[in-house]
Amino acid sequence: MLLRLLILLGLSLCVTAPARAYDICNETSYVVHIATGWPVAGGVAIQGWTRMRPGACQEVATEVELADDQPLYFYAKTSDAYLGGVREWRGTTALCVDEADFEVVANTRCASLGLASRDFIVREGDARNRTVLVGPDNFNTHAEIAGIQRLLQSAGYPITAVDGYDGRGTDRAISRFLSDAELSSRPANPALIDALESRAMTRNAQSGLTVCNQSDGDIAAAIGYRAGEIWQSRGWWRLHAGECARLLAARLETANSYFYAERITAVMRRPINGGTDAFCIAPARFLAEERTGCTERGYATANFRRIPDPVDGGARVTLEESDFAGPRRDR
Repeated sequence: MLLRLLILLGLSLCVTAPARAYDICNETSYVVHIATGWPVAGGVAIQGWTRMRPGACQEVATEVELADDQPLYFYAKTSDAYLGGVREWRGTTALCVDEADFEVVANTRCASLGLASRDFIVREGDARNRTVLVGPDNFNTHAEIAGIQRLLQSAGYPITAVDGYDGRGTDRAISRFLSDAELSSRPANPALIDALESRAMTRNAQSGLTVCNQSDGDIAAAIGYRAGEIWQSRGWWRLHAGECARLLAARLETANSYFYAERITAVMRRPINGGTDAFCIAPARFLAEERTGCTERGYATANFRRIPDPVDGGARVTLEESDFAGPRRDR
């Protein structure tokens, strides 16, 4: 099912004075990029991006000493290298970010500054001191090897399972990569992760499906596609006005993928119009297999649109307010 990224609240160390360092640890199998914010006069100071390899921990906001009642904010997203599209760790507090590295003092008026808006997680009190990013597989101390395995997959090397154990299949895939990259020996794991990420990003740079929101407010987007012999649908990606998201990073060979979106308001959701192909959806995050029998399996049914013909393995869709002129569906 859709990877449901969770946040494990790390235990705080006992200290006698306010902590000057705030640790974030990455126990997922992904390279992640983190933006951090904290209250200052005139708004919130926000900076990004801090890159973190799988299995690594890093101090953020090292120059900041917050009072006990001041929150720390963070948002995290995966590298663009992965075939499954970008995963996010997001909360409910909208703050500003840029695509490149940035430092800004801002409030929620992001568009006027030429910035995008992302929903940050709030950490308060002792919970600020340490945060651990995890996924449903909970790799823990095996996150580094799991990260190598996932990057091998994204770079096009055969890996049957991302399990965090360095077995023969992983060793064979690494050997093939080293040969292709003309490296004479296996580097240390951090350097290997960097080399694999670079290769995967080059391979997948133009691939996949990107959806951009040019409507007057928030939308929620979903995709439908064939995974092997099985049709799947999954969602949701929340996009604020003016935002784009890469929903699928796998190379698109033909226009056999579909997309769906709903325009979100405070009291209702308006479905996209013009869809002709039925897929299953659910109110919360979901991954549904097959396209029939949705009601019997506890899903609703929605009509998805076919994506445009891919160019160089990729397609881009821009949705405007007029795309949501159809009948309204309650939440």
